[in-house]
Amino acid sequence: MPGALVNFYQKLNPRRQPEESLPLRIGILASVIIAEVTILAMGYYSPLNLLAVPVLTAAGYVTSWKLRHRRNLALKLFLSLLVAVTAIIFLRELATNLYDTRLPLVKMLLWLQVLHSFDVPSRKDLKFSLASGAALVAAGAVLSTGMEYFLGLALFSMAAVVSLVYFYISEEAQRLDSRPQVKAGYVLRYAAITWLAGICLAIPVLFLIPQNLEARLYTLPFSNLQRLLGDFSGDVNNPYYPSGGDPFSREPRFNPDSYHGFNSYMDLRSRGYLSDDVVFKVKSAGYNFYRGVVFDRYNGKGWDISEERFDEMTADPPPFNFSLSNYLAPETRTRVETFYVQQDMPNVIFASWKPIQLYFPVDRIKTDQFQSIRSPYQLTAGTVYSVISDQPLYDPDFLRRFPLSRESDLKIDPQYTQLESMDRQGLERVEELAARVTAPYDTRYDKAAAIEDYLKENYPYKLDIPPQSKDMDATAYFLFEQKAGYCEHFASTMAVMARSAGIPARVVTGYTGGEYNPFTALWEIRQSDAHAWVEIYFGSAGWVPFDPTPGFDYPSGGAQNPWVMGKIFSYLGQLLGDTPAVGAIRAAVSFSLSLPFMPTLALLLGTALLALVIFRGSERLTRGRRRRRKLAMAMDRCYYSQPVLRDYLALTARLQELGLRRQPGETLRSFSHRVCRFLESDDFSRLSSMVECVRYGGLDPETHGAGAASLAGRISERIRCRGTATGIA
Repeated sequence: MPGALVNFYQKLNPRRQPEESLPLRIGILASVIIAEVTILAMGYYSPLNLLAVPVLTAAGYVTSWKLRHRRNLALKLFLSLLVAVTAIIFLRELATNLYDTRLPLVKMLLWLQVLHSFDVPSRKDLKFSLASGAALVAAGAVLSTGMEYFLGLALFSMAAVVSLVYFYISEEAQRLDSRPQVKAGYVLRYAAITWLAGICLAIPVLFLIPQNLEARLYTLPFSNLQRLLGDFSGDVNNPYYPSGGDPFSREPRFNPDSYHGFNSYMDLRSRGYLSDDVVFKVKSAGYNFYRGVVFDRYNGKGWDISEERFDEMTADPPPFNFSLSNYLAPETRTRVETFYVQQDMPNVIFASWKPIQLYFPVDRIKTDQFQSIRSPYQLTAGTVYSVISDQPLYDPDFLRRFPLSRESDLKIDPQYTQLESMDRQGLERVEELAARVTAPYDTRYDKAAAIEDYLKENYPYKLDIPPQSKDMDATAYFLFEQKAGYCEHFASTMAVMARSAGIPARVVTGYTGGEYNPFTALWEIRQSDAHAWVEIYFGSAGWVPFDPTPGFDYPSGGAQNPWVMGKIFSYLGQLLGDTPAVGAIRAAVSFSLSLPFMPTLALLLGTALLALVIFRGSERLTRGRRRRRKLAMAMDRCYYSQPVLRDYLALTARLQELGLRRQPGETLRSFSHRVCRFLESDDFSRLSSMVECVRYGGLDPETHGAGAASLAGRISERIRCRGTATGIA
C-alpha cells in the first residue's frame, strides 16, 4: 500500500525539464515581489506580512534554483501540507469577514505564491508565477485608494515585459539547441520599447472606455467587526476640541485639523483656515454632501443641540437597517457609497441623506432625533464603512405645494422656530430684513429660495475675515458689519431669517463632495471641504436642504459623466493650475464630450480597435498552429516508415511512462542528455545521433540498422531496470 501511494505521487509529479535561464528567473522574482509589495504596502495586512512574504519568496526562488534538477518529492509533500494549512487559515478568516471576502482571499493568494516559489523548476512553473503576480496586481486595483498603486503597476509591468522577453529567448534557445549570449542592455532596450508601445495602446483605450460608477458588490466592504462591551453616551466626541463647561462663555477655539462644527456646539465667532489634508475617500457614483451634525438651538453666538435623544440600534453582524422615511418625495435615487477614513475623526458617521442601510464595523450605534448617526468610537485612520442611501430628488413645483393646507407646524418641535440672543436689537434688524426679503412671496419654498438667493447675491464668501470685534448677535454682525463670512455664517443667517419668517429651520454640518480623482475613481474629501447648510421643514415633504453659501449648491443627485477622458483632463488641469493652455484644452475636451454622437463614436472606435487586436492575434496563433501540425504529421509519417526512427519512438513512449517526456520545442540532443542522465548510460545519446543522421542528414537507414537495433535492445533493458528501481514495472 505505501508503495502504491508513492507510485501514485510520483505520477502526479513527473520529472520536468528545468529552466536554466538565470536572468529569466530573476525577472520573474522581481515581478512577483513587486506585485506582493504593491498589495502589502496598502496597509491592510500586518507589518509581519510585509516583511515575511517578500523575504520568503526570494528564499524560495533561491532554493528552487539550487534544486531544479531534482524531483524534490519530500519538499513537494511538505509544501502540499502547508497549502492545506493555508486553506484552513483562509476559511477561519473568511468566517469573520463574510461581508468582504477580498482581504482573506488576497492574503491566501500571497501565501500560496510564497509556497509556490519553493518549487519552480520548469518554465511552466515560472509562467504560472508571473500569471499569479498579475492576479495580485489586479486585486490591488480593487483594494487601492491612492495613487501609489500606479507606481507598483508601472514597475510590475516593466519587470513582466523583461521576463517575457527572456521567456522568448529561452524558448528559442531550446528550439535551436544553443545558448545564445544576449546582452542585458539589449534585452532592456527591447523591453522598454515594448513597454512604451503597450502604454501608448493602453492610454487611448482607457480614454475610450466608459468608467463603471455603480457598485456591483453583493455585499459592501467595511472594517473588521468590533463588539462593544459597555454602553456609550452617543454625544459627539471630537478629540480636537476638549469638552466641558459652557463653550460660549470662553474665547472661541479653532483647530485646523478638525472643523469646529463637528461638536455638540458651533461657535460662530471662531476663525481660522482648515488644512487641506485628506480626511476620507469615498467610492460614489456622483458628487454628494455628507451629513454629520444637526443643530436646532440658536443663542446669538452660535448653535448647540437643545436636548439630545438617542435611539440605540444593534446589528451582529451588520448591516444596520434604518426605517424608511414617511415623507413624500416625487422621486428618489439609490446611492451606494463606501468611505475610506484617512485621518482620525470624531465619532460622527457621515453619510449622504437619507441612509437606509449602514455597514459599519461595530455591533451597536446610536441615532439622535435628527437622524444623525454616532459611533461608539472615534473614527480612526483605516476605518472602512459603507452606506446605502435613498436620496430624495426635489422639484420646486413639487415643494411649492407644501406644507399642505391641512398640515400644521405644531406637530414638530417648537425649538425649530425659536430665536434667542443677548443682542435683541441686532436680532430685530435681522427679522426686519427677513420680512422685506420674503414679503413678495406666498409659498414656503419661494420664501426660503428668496432668502437663499439674497444671501448668495449680496454677500461674498471669504475665509480671510478678522475676528468678530463687537459684542452683538453673530448673524446681525455678519449682515450689517462684516458683510462677508464663512459657510456657517451664511447657513446660520438663512436659518435665523427663515425662523423670523415663521419657517422651521435648522443648521447642518458635514462635508461637501470634494474632488474626484479619475485615476483611483474615488472622491477625495479634505478638511477644508467641511461645510454648513440649512434644512427647511416642508410638512409631509419632510426636511429639505438649502445652501445659501455663494459658489455652493446642494447636489441634485445626478450621476457624473462616465467618460474618463474629460475627468482626467479636468483633474490634471486643477493640478497644473488655470493657465491659458490648460483652459483651452479643457474647453476643447468638454466641447467634444458634449457632442451627442461622442458616446457612440467612442464605443465604435473602442470596439474596432479591440476587434483588430483580437483578429491579428488569433490569425497569428492559427497560422503557427497550422504550421506546427503539418510539420508533426510529416515527421510522424517519416518516423514510422523507417526502423531506426520506429525503435526511437517506441523507446520514448516507454520513457514517457516513467515521467520522462520530450517537451514541446525540445531538440533531440537536449532530450537525449536528460535521458542519459536518467539511465546513467550514453547509449540513448548514440541512438539519437543515428536518428539525427537519418532524419536530417539524409543517410540510408540500413547503414545503422544493426547497430541501432542493438542499442535499442540495451536501452530497453536499462529502462526496465530503472522502472523496477523506481517502483514502475
